Amino acid sequence: MKLALALLFYTCLSLCLAPYTLAHTYYISPRGNDANPGTSLASAWRSIAKANKHRYSPGDSLLFEGAHTFSGGLYFHQENLQGEGAPLVISSYGEGRATIDAGGRYGFYAHNVAGIEIRDLNFRGSGYTRNTNHGILFYNDLPGNVKLPHIIIDQVEVSGFRKSGITLGAWNGNSGFRDARITHAIVHDIDSVGINTYGQFDHTKTGYAHQNIYIGQCHVYKIYGLILPEKHSGSGIVLSDVDGGTIEHSVVHTSGMQNKNCGGPIGIWAWDANDITIQYNETFNMSAGSGCDGGGFDLDGGVTNSVMQYNYSHDNDGAGFLIAQFEWARPMRNNVVRYNISENDGRKNDYKGITLWVENYDRGGNLDLLVYNNTIFADSSVAPSGGGVFFKSGGHHNVRFFNNIFYSRNGAPMVVATDTTIGVSFHNNAYFSEHDRYTFVWGDDRYTSLHDFKEATRQETMNGAPTGIVADPHLLAPGTAGPLGYPLDLKTLRDRYSLQKKSPLIRQGIAVSLPSPFAPASLDILGNPIHPTDTPDIGAVAYTRPKFFQWLKELF
Repeated sequence: MKLALALLFYTCLSLCLAPYTLAHTYYISPRGNDANPGTSLASAWRSIAKANKHRYSPGDSLLFEGAHTFSGGLYFHQENLQGEGAPLVISSYGEGRATIDAGGRYGFYAHNVAGIEIRDLNFRGSGYTRNTNHGILFYNDLPGNVKLPHIIIDQVEVSGFRKSGITLGAWNGNSGFRDARITHAIVHDIDSVGINTYGQFDHTKTGYAHQNIYIGQCHVYKIYGLILPEKHSGSGIVLSDVDGGTIEHSVVHTSGMQNKNCGGPIGIWAWDANDITIQYNETFNMSAGSGCDGGGFDLDGGVTNSVMQYNYSHDNDGAGFLIAQFEWARPMRNNVVRYNISENDGRKNDYKGITLWVENYDRGGNLDLLVYNNTIFADSSVAPSGGGVFFKSGGHHNVRFFNNIFYSRNGAPMVVATDTTIGVSFHNNAYFSEHDRYTFVWGDDRYTSLHDFKEATRQETMNGAPTGIVADPHLLAPGTAGPLGYPLDLKTLRDRYSLQKKSPLIRQGIAVSLPSPFAPASLDILGNPIHPTDTPDIGAVAYTRPKFFQWLKELF
């Protein structure tokens, strides 16, 4: 009995001395009063200023009354948010979303804190030409390479800000954020960049600021670009200084119009990053402004062990799919580009559907790139400088092209290499030019047939035998897909880029050996299964039998 009472006493004493961790929900309403405790609908606060002065505990919620607008910007830091445990949730209550009207300042700023979820809110600035800040900014400059965990941004609309829509930023060694998700965000009418991450760049460092970053189901458009000649801007979604990141099921378009610099903008891209997957996205109508690029997708300086797959790029000024290594980047190696479609990319500046560029050959260049089973369509009457592949420079090593379709209309070139000091090989790709107008450029020489190109360059040969195919792929309606809309449904491409039954490209590909850490593709861009075989189909869309014949096969 004495032992039981003693245990009860010490248990009660421990509970009394433990930190107070009971979570609270705080409400903000235009009918509230900042003198209230804020902990019920009837005792709601009125202003963001009051919310910023409160000290929150893990598991708390801060809710704004839906369908109403609140002036100011939310600010969280180590003085008003401390402790570990359940995240702080910031959202709306009642009917509809609440709107945070930031005016000329930030909509949301978290400095050296994480463990926050932002859901079902609108953030509105005073306009991309008048606002001076970010829509949503998480920033970490803590010493000691600290990665703050857990950020969720979901179901938000961000517009009218100058610097960015949503940013995860850091600037102190490898301090940054981990386990962050940005989903179902609509970001538009921004000046510099839509959604991005960045860290303290140093080409000599090891490691990365951010880890495990996911961006999905987002819609980004009208990112105009800062009018600054020394800085490119106007990009849609950018991951940098990230180890382990994914961008998928998102649409970026109609951006970059005011850019004046080369080196950007791009719709969706990554640089100075490792283990990045960019898949199931659409980009279109990206502008170079009066500068360069304006492309769809890009693996840029210092990217390693990353893949661009199942993406649709079309009607962009720049490349559909760019591989670029700038001078002071970390080494770039071991990347894959597969099962993508480019339609009429390269409206200007000599970009093609796939473009490769290295700024300084002596710093390693672009190493170990595998490009296979893509479909590149180019109509020179729509994209005057477009075409299949463009090597804008030398400095490429062990770059291999397999099982791609290069489809030309109105004389768009197939392959252009202005500098032939490149370690590149083409094997078993399919080439088709309507009206038999073939163009291959290799250094100072121009060839008008695949045969002559092979003979002069030894491309499209393997073990002394020819491998390339010149044939009409019999696609259903290439060049007519256009925008797919949002939410994105890549299956719309089925009626344009599927192989017809009579296509000579069915089971005419060759098996592709993948380096570590990549797994073989199990699906094509439309989600059709790719069965393990030594003779896959050529192009981004695998041939599928009509459902009736599939049923017969399964039946018998």
